[in-house]
Amino acid sequence: MKNNKRATINDVAKTAGVSITTVSRYVNGNYNKMSAKTRQKIQTAVKEADYHVNRQAQMLKRQNSHLIGVVVADVENFFSSLLFKGIDEILSQNAFQIILMNSNNSKAKEHQQIERLLELQVDGIILQPMGHRAAEYRFLKKQNVPTVIVDRRIEHAVWPEVVTDNYEYSKKLGELMLEMQYPQILVLSESVNENTARKERYSALNDLKKNHHFILGLIEVAENTSDHEIFDILKEKTHNFQIKTAVFAIKGPLLLRLMRILTQQHIIVPDQLGLSAFDDWEWAKLTHPLITAVQQDPKLIGSTAANVLLKEITENNFEQKLVTVKSELIVGHSL
Repeated sequence: MKNNKRATINDVAKTAGVSITTVSRYVNGNYNKMSAKTRQKIQTAVKEADYHVNRQAQMLKRQNSHLIGVVVADVENFFSSLLFKGIDEILSQNAFQIILMNSNNSKAKEHQQIERLLELQVDGIILQPMGHRAAEYRFLKKQNVPTVIVDRRIEHAVWPEVVTDNYEYSKKLGELMLEMQYPQILVLSESVNENTARKERYSALNDLKKNHHFILGLIEVAENTSDHEIFDILKEKTHNFQIKTAVFAIKGPLLLRLMRILTQQHIIVPDQLGLSAFDDWEWAKLTHPLITAVQQDPKLIGSTAANVLLKEITENNFEQKLVTVKSELIVGHSL
């Protein structure tokens, strides 16, 4: 029996093996920088799918959609939940609806999610980027969609960015550890070079070495790194916990994981190992002993980003600026 379901632009994109945005450009006659081969593939796919452009819908979409796309790196992370809450509180007051997208820590999926938002012709995008170079987002820049970057900076910024002062607060935390006479500081992190927030936090401690004498070590964990492997590295770098050492967990979930490992191995904090962290969701306040940590405010980052985006949309006023949201250094009993 014949399928009477009307073909969509997504069907054409899948058949042609191109992005939805590329098909959209084709049907609107925008062939700039489109090869003849790509045009032929789309033309064939359009005929095969019997696809017809809904011009009435296009006219409607040229008006404000009152949709805002939010793309986060990991929707399961509490940082993302609080970031979203801050965004929603502002945008809902201004009659905007949010489309939340999860890149799942994948650059490829992030690209797909942004393409979907562009197809929906959202009025703006708030992006927690997986990439850290502006060149990786050239495809988005070309669309001239109001965009705000949150949490992680993009090198050679092209949009407004709303972030924590990762460097300055990490430096303050490092100075505190040195005041408490730790001869060794170990940074526990996922791949440092994967995003600018981690790089800034690590760089702050690395720069402290220029004027202070201490050992700085880095423990980078991957998705498949086991708790046993982390503990073995700690034992090795501390000479079985004989060297007075403070560990700086780069984010809250890593702090909780480390505390679980130390508890299982009967390591006493701070007697055998000092702990500190850059915290996302007040994890440190739920621990015993109270962890010394930089407490950032994801909700405030979200609401600030939403206000910046609203100004960009409603006033058609684009400013390539950096907005820094204050954090707080909480001194506990873990060092």
